[in-house]
Amino acid sequence: MFDFTKLNSDDWRQTVDQLYLSVKPEMQGPQGFIRRMKAIGEPARKNAILGHMATFTGRNSLSGLDVDINALANQMMDINHRASANLYYDYLSILEAELDLDHFPTLKLIQDFVGNAQNPKPSIHRLNGLLARVINESLSQANKSNAGEAGENIVRAILSAAGLQKDVHFREQYQSSKGSDTDFVFPCVSDGQDGQVEAFLAVQMSSNDRTRLTSSELRQGAVPFVFTGNGLAASKKKLKDIGNKIILDQRSKSVRIVCLQSELDFERERLAHVIGKGSASTDIVDRLDYFDNFGFSMEDFAEYVRKRFL
Repeated sequence: MFDFTKLNSDDWRQTVDQLYLSVKPEMQGPQGFIRRMKAIGEPARKNAILGHMATFTGRNSLSGLDVDINALANQMMDINHRASANLYYDYLSILEAELDLDHFPTLKLIQDFVGNAQNPKPSIHRLNGLLARVINESLSQANKSNAGEAGENIVRAILSAAGLQKDVHFREQYQSSKGSDTDFVFPCVSDGQDGQVEAFLAVQMSSNDRTRLTSSELRQGAVPFVFTGNGLAASKKKLKDIGNKIILDQRSKSVRIVCLQSELDFERERLAHVIGKGSASTDIVDRLDYFDNFGFSMEDFAEYVRKRFL
């Protein structure tokens, strides 16, 4: 089916493309090789994260919560990176040690070819590059999934610190009669009971111009909140990366934004500095007004839900 001899010729690209189309579903599919390898370490990864989150349970004082949450985000990022490192850097060793590849015929062919030192080095290098490409594609998507999970875990830690309990004081993945599911609602109500919801909270670890929060998750009739990880050391985004159009839309709908206190302070100072120069647009003035009047630190938010829903 595959002419491996062409891997050492000028026509190697066609063979690599054919192998890619065949080996990708074997490695990335629901029962694929990558998922099987990740599953081995998944319990340890989740238990490590839960262990760090458990330190927030029943917290007497909310003072310093933002600093501790920032540290938690770093810990989760480190755990996730370590979990991915084996596949990123040791996939060849994993393949060499893996004997049961009967369900992955193309991967088995590649393993046998790469494992034979007598085969031409250019061919082996190209196959290694092919495997690295498929693995990187898979882990890139996994990193996005882990980031989403991290954002929700951070909110769970905040709520736990405030003393709130899941399915008692709040609901997760609430299903409205219309629109997208909402990550958290307060208090705990049955799906479709929008009229009984007092507060909605949508979560994004990193918010930017692609944010979808106010249009699909936060509905009218309750206090709307959005949590963003922008500004956390574990996030590449800052509050300044959220476009004015998004911010002003959230301001018009009175959406409260929950984020790291130090980042909230930094953005306020940045905007005040621009305004102080005397050449700021109305949008900049309104943007500062939004963060001044609708910005909540994590400690502020924890205090709010503790007083209102506990």
